[in-house]
Amino acid sequence: MIEPQETDIGRMVIYVGGFDEEEGIITSFNDKYVFVRYGSEKDSKATRREDLIWANTAEGSNRK
Repeated sequence: MIEPQETDIGRMVIYVGGFDEEEGIITSFNDKYVFVRYGSEKDSKATRREDLIWANTAEGSNRK
């Protein structure tokens, strides 16, 4: 789970809430969702914080 701050907008995350993992970029967030643009999509998707981990960090590299 991540706890984004304003400085994290533009940072890479990995969606781990389903069968497949997917990388994306944080475009914004509110108290309930993190909005992430995945792959080549134009629009961001609301994603639960508990379904995301940071990409390119020790936390992201230690996932199963």
